[in-house]
Amino acid sequence: MSSSAITKSALCDALKALCDQKPFEKISISDITSECGLNRQSFYYHFQDKYELLAYIYYNELFKNITRGVNYDNWYERLEGFLENMQKDKKFYSNTLKSNEQTFEKYLFKSMHQLFLRFFYHAVANTRKRSDKAKFFADFYSHGFCGMIIDWAKSGMKDPPHTVMLQMKELALENVAIGKGFVENL
Repeated sequence: MSSSAITKSALCDALKALCDQKPFEKISISDITSECGLNRQSFYYHFQDKYELLAYIYYNELFKNITRGVNYDNWYERLEGFLENMQKDKKFYSNTLKSNEQTFEKYLFKSMHQLFLRFFYHAVANTRKRSDKAKFFADFYSHGFCGMIIDWAKSGMKDPPHTVMLQMKELALENVAIGKGFVENL
């Protein structure tokens, strides 16, 4: 591992340790560098501020590969794994989401949107029609799933990830049945 990667890892670990002790908004750069034995110059060489460090952690630990290899058959299992990873660092994610939800939501929405857009275009391709509504549907579902995941995390991740994903999977299947009902009753 390069010295840059080692330094970044130390800063990440320091921030995560500090988030177990106090709210994210009360953590300073000095706190982070003291926790890992580095100086402020080392911090600023790698990150502009603690928000950039937080975004780095979110991206590299959760979002980097979230949509890679996801398909109709495994989407709920992959998202369940995502929630399990969050739950492993429950204090960190609950703490940082309460203080700075926007960074997490930005990555989550982008990932969910890619996933849903891919699914809707695939579904439309099967009917040989290109839908102008795919983006709208992807927006709608992405906002819904993001909201549910963020609410789950901010409320302390009380439900097991498996339960949360079963509810989301059930919602997706129910929407298919509801849609068929609407079409049949038009």
